[in-house]
Amino acid sequence: MEYQVSARKWRPQTFEEVIGQEHVARTLMNAIQHGKVAHAYLFSGIRGVGKTTLARILAKGLNCAGASSPLAQEKKDQTPGAGVRPCNRCDSCREITEGRSVDVIEIDGASNTGVDDVRELRENVKYLPLRGKYKVYIIDEIHMLSTNAFNALLKTLEEPPPHLVFIFATTESHKIPSTILSRCQHFTFRRISRHEMMARLRRVAEERQVHFSERGLILIAKAAEGSMRDALSLLDQAISYGGESITEEDLFVLLGRVGEEKFHTLARAIHQKDAMTILGLAKEIADQGYDLRQFLSDWMEHLRHLIVAQQVEGAEAWIDLPAEEISEIRSEAALFSQDDLQRLFFLFSRLQGEIRSAPHPHLLFEVALLKAVAFTDLQPIEKILARLEALGEGSPQKGVTTRAPKQSVDDLRGMVSGGAEHLLQKPSEPSERSLPSSKEGAIWEKLLLEIKEQRPNLGSYLEQGTLLEIGARKVKIGYAEKDAFLIPLILKEENKKWLATLFKAHFQRELALEAVALQETKPPSSPLRQKEKDGGKPHPFVQEALQVFGGEVIEIKRV
Repeated sequence: MEYQVSARKWRPQTFEEVIGQEHVARTLMNAIQHGKVAHAYLFSGIRGVGKTTLARILAKGLNCAGASSPLAQEKKDQTPGAGVRPCNRCDSCREITEGRSVDVIEIDGASNTGVDDVRELRENVKYLPLRGKYKVYIIDEIHMLSTNAFNALLKTLEEPPPHLVFIFATTESHKIPSTILSRCQHFTFRRISRHEMMARLRRVAEERQVHFSERGLILIAKAAEGSMRDALSLLDQAISYGGESITEEDLFVLLGRVGEEKFHTLARAIHQKDAMTILGLAKEIADQGYDLRQFLSDWMEHLRHLIVAQQVEGAEAWIDLPAEEISEIRSEAALFSQDDLQRLFFLFSRLQGEIRSAPHPHLLFEVALLKAVAFTDLQPIEKILARLEALGEGSPQKGVTTRAPKQSVDDLRGMVSGGAEHLLQKPSEPSERSLPSSKEGAIWEKLLLEIKEQRPNLGSYLEQGTLLEIGARKVKIGYAEKDAFLIPLILKEENKKWLATLFKAHFQRELALEAVALQETKPPSSPLRQKEKDGGKPHPFVQEALQVFGGEVIEIKRV
């Protein structure tokens, strides 16, 4: 006998053999058993989940001579579903299985899209079946029919002859007109789960006397993405490549995927801030020609495993990996905080969307990996503010309790929300300067968004400056020397009038815009030594800010 691919050789021939679509199989069996067969069915779902297979099994069940035998009718009253299962031994069943039945006509909707094809079909449906009880038309990919063809089919579909049953199959049910959908019983076929798929793959491998590891079956099931036909095709391909014993390395090469060990290496390199290892891995992916999208998809699944292992008890039930692999996942997850893993997941999920239209996706990938290294240094803003609040309540120093004004904490909170670059700037006019509070800082951020929506250029200019002051009569913005050319553009008369109106609406007082150039101040050769010489120490509040945000003290003034 000539060779048959696994998808055809192990194609289900009875309702019970179909996996993953029990809700459809049970409904059809009950319909046959109770004589409530509809005149039109629509099967929709992704490729390779059993639509055409169940259509053929339904056709066999309707015309099987064994199902209508006296013995079958006797069992029908005792056992649920008895008398409706095709026997696969009678002439009708064998002809349908072999695709040569004159009563079961399969039509490719993609090749017969015109109205003339439907007119011919309408003429043929009038004739009675030659062997069985029903004449069954199976139309695959029916969404490919033209609008005129659908319209020509409506009348026949609504009032067909009693001996006629239509079974439509499609992967895109949303393209089918509602007038057709309303005349059919619609069944949605779900993706086949990995566990069901692995059980079938294991059975086929055993019958073919081929050895696959558990990890190998998981890789095939993942690559199939819910399609049983795809999984069996990959199984055949793996057997052709590796022979009677297929290793995981064979499957990685065959599927064009990176081994799990690479993901463990990447995760540990991010934790250790090892930029050389990270860039080396990115170069290897580019040089070996791996699909970057597939790598990111697998990497995000690995991050998902880390999150689940860290936060869920009994993670084994939620991770499709061998036990030894899950143990390594757990130890790896312990290296990161929950916030770190969440940041990494969202960083690479955004990258997935960005690389689709990027001319150089590998550059984005390398930069994202380096950014991931810096993520582990970040602290939640809530934690920073809590520490600053604690300092605001007072911190002991040399037996003396100092108390920072409440307004100082509020001011720093506003500066943190607006950006750390506002910290410890030397004011040009200390006696008149009023640092923006947290409330005013939030109003300014909201106002800036409104300006960017209404006047994008002006909003961009303002955004490049540093908010220095929101006082009683003015809003003061500073610009570095390299950006000072923007000041004349901002201070045009029309801009000042328009901004004054917005300021009054948001801050409830008359404010004018002032834009100034910031003078770069060169720090002393040793500011800390100078500070010690003068006998002065920064306030504990300032010391904590230096620890959190970095930087150095430029000048200490006593007022």
